[in-house]
Amino acid sequence: MAVPDTQQIFPNNTPKKLFPNWANWDTNQKNGVVSLASDVAISHAACGNTHTVLVTRSGRLLVCGRNDQGQLGLPKDEESDFLRPVNHPEVGKHYVTAEAGDGFTLLLDNVGNVYQMGHGTSTAECVLSNKSILTIAAGGNSKIALASGSTGSLRRQVSVSFDTNATMPKNLEDLLDATSTTNPSSNEEESTKVSSAGQELASQTEELVRYPEVLNSLFLDPFELDHLYQGLVGAGISKKDRQAIGTAMEKGIKLGLERLRSADARMIYPEAVRCLLLYIAFFDQNDGDVVFDASGECIVLLCESILGLSFEGYKALLTWVMTIYPRNLFVRMLIQPLLVQLEKGLKTSVDENGVEHPSPVRNAVPLIVTVLRWFNKASDMTGVEVALAEDFYSKAVEELSMTTLYQDMVTYKQANHEQRSSHFFWFANPFLMSPGTKRNLLETENQVEMYKLATSDAKYDAETREIKIDPFFPLEIERDHLMEHTLAKIKATKGTELRKKLRVIFKDEEGVDAGGVTREFFQLLSQDLFDVSSSLWTTQYGDQITWFNSDCTWDNDGYELVGILVGLALYNSVLLDVHFPMAVYRKLLGLPLGLEDMVDEELKKGLHQLLDYEGDDVEDVFCLTFEVTWMDLGKEQKVELKPGGSDIPVTSDNREEYVLLYVEWVLIDSIQEQWDAFEKGLMRVMEDSITMDLFRPEELKLLVVGSPELDFKALEANTEYEGGYDKDSAVVRNFWRFVMEASVETQLNLLKFATGSSMAPIGGLGELDFKIQRAGPDSPQLPTSHTCFNTLLLPDYGDSYEKLRERLGRSILECEGFGLE
Repeated sequence: MAVPDTQQIFPNNTPKKLFPNWANWDTNQKNGVVSLASDVAISHAACGNTHTVLVTRSGRLLVCGRNDQGQLGLPKDEESDFLRPVNHPEVGKHYVTAEAGDGFTLLLDNVGNVYQMGHGTSTAECVLSNKSILTIAAGGNSKIALASGSTGSLRRQVSVSFDTNATMPKNLEDLLDATSTTNPSSNEEESTKVSSAGQELASQTEELVRYPEVLNSLFLDPFELDHLYQGLVGAGISKKDRQAIGTAMEKGIKLGLERLRSADARMIYPEAVRCLLLYIAFFDQNDGDVVFDASGECIVLLCESILGLSFEGYKALLTWVMTIYPRNLFVRMLIQPLLVQLEKGLKTSVDENGVEHPSPVRNAVPLIVTVLRWFNKASDMTGVEVALAEDFYSKAVEELSMTTLYQDMVTYKQANHEQRSSHFFWFANPFLMSPGTKRNLLETENQVEMYKLATSDAKYDAETREIKIDPFFPLEIERDHLMEHTLAKIKATKGTELRKKLRVIFKDEEGVDAGGVTREFFQLLSQDLFDVSSSLWTTQYGDQITWFNSDCTWDNDGYELVGILVGLALYNSVLLDVHFPMAVYRKLLGLPLGLEDMVDEELKKGLHQLLDYEGDDVEDVFCLTFEVTWMDLGKEQKVELKPGGSDIPVTSDNREEYVLLYVEWVLIDSIQEQWDAFEKGLMRVMEDSITMDLFRPEELKLLVVGSPELDFKALEANTEYEGGYDKDSAVVRNFWRFVMEASVETQLNLLKFATGSSMAPIGGLGELDFKIQRAGPDSPQLPTSHTCFNTLLLPDYGDSYEKLRERLGRSILECEGFGLE
């Protein structure tokens, strides 16, 4: 039943009618009519399980329905099929609000006192007086009242059944204050006991969370619950008090969730399911001193309650996620608590005999992950950035051994669709993995494949009686003919050979490739391979975007070779200096493309303007047809976006179709031939990899080109020193001074000189294993490097900053080429 400003009341699903004629709520009396005088105006309406209460604007109470517990304020068992008035017991006062529960009615009058009818009492009895109550709520067997404190702010008063002979519980804020300000006892025995304020706070906490109706009504704004929760688990409360509160939370949450799982719980409406979101916040228990849900029973109940919702329940849950949770609260109150429980579930303990035991919460892990996956998908569906990808990264998953993750991946790869649906796999939940974890898993997969291929070609040498294995794909080239030699060698190589470990050899150079030569090779190759002045790439966007030239229809072999080299870089964990737009990475992952993926920013802007135009004269203003025109070598080219498109004008009615077809043509159709050749080449190297599917487009880009942010402070913090150096050595201090004062170009060249690449890996420079090694005493020698091991060899130039700056600067400028490594 609802009472809008129009004074319409809608009992159940009966037709809407204005007073005085509105249908009876009892479906067994379909022809019954309840009448009210034309001058009666209703300000509030409430429905219990079997009775209805109305409050008029004049403060009068009108009741009808069953009265088996005195809930109508009439003599017990005196039911009424029509509205009957009930007066306030005190002259001069009147009711302003009524709430109804199961067998009782709760009333608030104009002076802030609360009355109750029912539960065996057939007259209105005052249950709260002189408490400055602002509002009330009731449902089931629970009631709540919000009171105004001395400062005028809302204060929570919580109770389940009002007992006029009992003292009302203190509000939770006062209890928190009392608990946190209690002086620790000087008596050691007393200090191990729960304080009286702590006992009361624990009791009221349990009372708060054991009734979902109470929790829902008190905390309409999740920020208020977050504030309260931070107080309950925050500093200033003794360990014993925190444990008492934690135990009370666990007991209350368990009872509350069991109530929700009862047969009469209606978990399809937004207000009913909201408490599930509120309960999640209480699981952010990462205090090692407090035992909370050690068995995992509560988190299992919570996850099962969420996962057991009907479709309507999920829609209701999504509504709350979209409307009341800003990003900070979405992460702190919904995601972080579940990640904490996931970490707890993945922990192991070792007994005195060295035997490892899984956590009792281990069985809850698949449920927790499934709920997290739902929230991850919900965050993408909202259209509002309520969470970032990194908010879902799990430290516990990151700490799993690579052997565990690899075996999980292999099992997933071998499983059929039914097995993948019925079993839990980490591989099916990549949103929990950081880009670094995914990269490590891809490297492991590739290394295993390299080993398999190497051993498959093993040969027995009868003379030496040894089994010989060739684990490498050698690529010997001349530096002056880098592109030609590389493409010729690649073209003549079988796919299985390409998937061995790449070893680059520059002719007439002594460098032994342990990784550094390969990195330099790809850096140099990138300069020629992705040069936009070549015919493979369009010049339309300058040298900052590498995009396929749709007019290049004669060099599919070139695109295939480019794909092979990109695949080799991925396979051998080497970064490329390429400027692919995000659309390339989305296409590689098989994801759909849209207007936001358009490479041409001006064209994207124009299509947005077309879609956003509010006039009805689109045809006259934009003068477009379903046809694309462009210039190729001074000659105009045309293609129709649909049959007869050149004669079909773009109008208000078909402009969305036009944009859809235009985007599809630009990103897919116009470069299909070139893309197919490129993808074929890449798959020659990566065809057996399924780990690629773990990556999001943004993460795949990081895997290909590295991080664009070069944080040298992070590199300094992660650097190791060898040969007698430490972070306080004079030459080391001068080195970091040089780095921090250098231009960006010099920093990039220094990085290339020391590591073989001018780009940072996934995670930034803080993830780079960088070393500075002492290369003897002060001398005229220039610094050198072992790029294969990211090691800078730095002579001890002492306190002379000028000498270091001059010698290191020269080394950076002359860094191309390798001596003995």
